Amino acid sequence: MDVRCPNGIKFGNLEDGVLEVKCRSNRCGAERGVVVVIHEFSASTGKLLRTRKFRDPSHRKGNDGSH
Repeated sequence: MDVRCPNGIKFGNLEDGVLEVKCRSNRCGAERGVVVVIHEFSASTGKLLRTRKFRDPSHRKGNDGSH
């Protein structure tokens, strides 16, 4: 089930008692080359279970995108 605000903007996903929330904070690892940072929280306790970072495979350190 998606978690959305009244305007329909998706803030997370609730699956199997785990709330997944997308984070845009650079303190959590959001940076150039990182497509998304996902925090997973226990829906029953609210405790952080884990954080995952997904990188853009085309972005490599030292690669400016030119050919």
